[in-house]
Amino acid sequence: MSRSSLWLSLVVLALPFTGVTFLIYETVGFNWSELNDEAWRASLAVTLYVTLTSTLLSLMIGTWLARTIYMKRSSWLASLLKWPMFVPHVAAAYLFYLLFSGGFPVYGLFEANERNHLVVILTYVWKEVPFVFLMVVGTYGQLNHGYLDMAKTLQLKPLEQFRVAEWPFLVKPLLDSFWVLVAFISFAYEVPALLGVTFPELLGVLAYERLTTGLFLNAFESYAVALIWTLFIFTGVVASYVLTAKQRRRIERGVRR
Repeated sequence: MSRSSLWLSLVVLALPFTGVTFLIYETVGFNWSELNDEAWRASLAVTLYVTLTSTLLSLMIGTWLARTIYMKRSSWLASLLKWPMFVPHVAAAYLFYLLFSGGFPVYGLFEANERNHLVVILTYVWKEVPFVFLMVVGTYGQLNHGYLDMAKTLQLKPLEQFRVAEWPFLVKPLLDSFWVLVAFISFAYEVPALLGVTFPELLGVLAYERLTTGLFLNAFESYAVALIWTLFIFTGVVASYVLTAKQRRRIERGVRR
């Protein structure tokens, strides 16, 4: 590795730590009890609901599509599935806003800006399923077919075959995908700002509004929430990696053909 590449890598690695350092500096002396108001509590609840629902649906649908496409060797469907990734989230939000704001056949089933955030969830699922698909389909391409053949030889039911011969190998990409989606969806702005409601707002929207209201004191609330959520994501990633470290190493040795 050249010296310039090394320095560039160090700069990229330092950026997240620089951001965390800034958040810690800005929250020194902050009265944390200020976060215990109705707006932040309601925002946390709806953020967890939207984030977990969108993430789990994306993981299940993306895994099912990856398995189906891999088993059927459907290359054209795999190519088609990648297209949503080329659409920016703000463009996807406008697309779903037009679809669910009236004038289309789907109007009446769901509606944009409704309190259950169903259109927000649907938008995230449409955008994130291709990401999960790409994370998982590579694992299917490296699967040791001996495990699948053994499961079929033992005449296990399809669900049991999946649990024994496929699921252990999917733990790593699914955990990685889970935390990437949670980190992004939970603090995103464009989609919930356009398709959500004014109360309760998701954390990203509420934090941005508190930062841009012109009241300087509100900025510290947003910094504090961003710091807490960053530490939560970091703790979750580390805990997941530690708890599955042995299984990851064992699978990495056995996933190769």
